[in-house]
Amino acid sequence: MKNLKITARLLDGRVNSNDGIFNLDSILAYAWMLENYPDDLQNNNLRPDNLIEPELPLAKDENGRWKTSVGFYVQHAEIVEHWHKKINDFDAAYYVDFGGKRGKINGTSGEFKAYRMPQLIRIISDIEFYAVGDPDEIKRLLRYVTNIGKKASQGYGYVREWEIEEVENDYTDIGPYGIMRVRPFTGEFPDDGQSYQIKKMRLKPPYHLHVDRVPCIIPNVRRDHLA
Repeated sequence: MKNLKITARLLDGRVNSNDGIFNLDSILAYAWMLENYPDDLQNNNLRPDNLIEPELPLAKDENGRWKTSVGFYVQHAEIVEHWHKKINDFDAAYYVDFGGKRGKINGTSGEFKAYRMPQLIRIISDIEFYAVGDPDEIKRLLRYVTNIGKKASQGYGYVREWEIEEVENDYTDIGPYGIMRVRPFTGEFPDDGQSYQIKKMRLKPPYHLHVDRVPCIIPNVRRDHLA
């Protein structure tokens, strides 16, 4: 296991994310699941009662957490874009059985309700992560990861290249940006000159689940410049 700096070189810097937090262990867990349990992953079978512990090429700390940081980056702008869902009720009416009567598909409620959903798009630099692990196996898994953030099918968060390099120190917990990963909040903020927020989160992937969440200190991921 080696101390690593891992950089996601983005194509155009447009990333779809509400909170702007990107966890490297979650990214690697996604790649591992895609390789080993693709049906469970793609059919959304990962529920609290059906969690699969991935076997990642990462070291663990004394609490059993993967030794990875969150992603750090420079944010240049935020914009709001929208995605739309609206059924073509004119053509669809030819395929709906209205029981021999004239009818109209309801686009204001129910199954065919139309949506105009806002999404926060961040314009950011390349994303910098730290880890302790096997660089060759990490590189292999990252070949599965073409995008970071949500709505990859719409082209957001496209990763042009993953870059892995060895570094001297383990920066997965404390490093050049202060706290380097989400950690449980014990009642006091570190006296390191950084600004932190508190948010309820899980301590290991999948982070989107609402079970086992605890109050955590969130690293200051948006930087004026990278180290």
